[in-house]
Amino acid sequence: MRIKIPLLAIFLTALVLGWTGADAAEEEINNDMRITRDIVYRTPPPADPERNSLDIYRPLEGDNLPVMVFIHGGSWRAGDKGWEGNKPQFFTSQGYVFASINYRLSPEVQHPAHVQDVAHAIAWLHEHVAEYGGDANRMFVLGHSSGAHLAALVATDERYLQEAGEGLSIIRGVIVLDGGGYDIPKMVNSGELFAQGRYERAFGKEQDVWVDASPVTHAKPGKDIPPFLLVHAGKRKASREQAEKLATALRDADVRAEVHHQPNKNHITINSNIGDEDDETTARILQFLNSIG
Repeated sequence: MRIKIPLLAIFLTALVLGWTGADAAEEEINNDMRITRDIVYRTPPPADPERNSLDIYRPLEGDNLPVMVFIHGGSWRAGDKGWEGNKPQFFTSQGYVFASINYRLSPEVQHPAHVQDVAHAIAWLHEHVAEYGGDANRMFVLGHSSGAHLAALVATDERYLQEAGEGLSIIRGVIVLDGGGYDIPKMVNSGELFAQGRYERAFGKEQDVWVDASPVTHAKPGKDIPPFLLVHAGKRKASREQAEKLATALRDADVRAEVHHQPNKNHITINSNIGDEDDETTARILQFLNSIG
């Protein structure tokens, strides 16, 4: 009989015995993947260990594989690393190690807690992913919605990875799907339904915080900012304007930035269809990744 031990109990035991989150996690094999769940990437974590944990999926065989890190959406107040859809199966079938991360959520916390957690997760993976068959020198980041904002911010504002002991150069490329937070002041005043309340819950009401939390603010030359693929969906005007504004700021900073529009997708399907056969966004992502190497 297999006894399931709650994650918090595992974590407390780990503290007593001096184990890491990776030591406490167990590997399973499913759908031609090796899966290790609930790895605690901050020890001790500043919150419930579940919010500071990640899952790793990898092919059954192989070493020195490229790594894709996924950041879920949910308006900074909802979501889970289990919202990855078909991405683990797809990326492992392409020879990638795939990691999906959790982070603290609002209203329990506000900016910069979300991006600080993301940075610590990426830094932990850079240090440990070789133990799971990954190549720490080929790490890419993929984010959807609010996760797109966090992916863009952690890859443009060097402070968060530096706090975690790393730098922007550990990210080889960034893919953002239908994000709306690249210029937060503009987004708050965009007229989008519920925009102001959504951003105030996550970032407060101070204009200077909104500016500082906006990736466009930090798109500057000479910072090792990686290449970007910015995807926006359907007829959502705000998403298009946000993608184009960040792309312009990146290009002005001599950073490669590609914008891709998917007119037949919406905010949900642009993410959920990744990995589907004949999905144009998936094909564009692979083209972008292969062009980086």
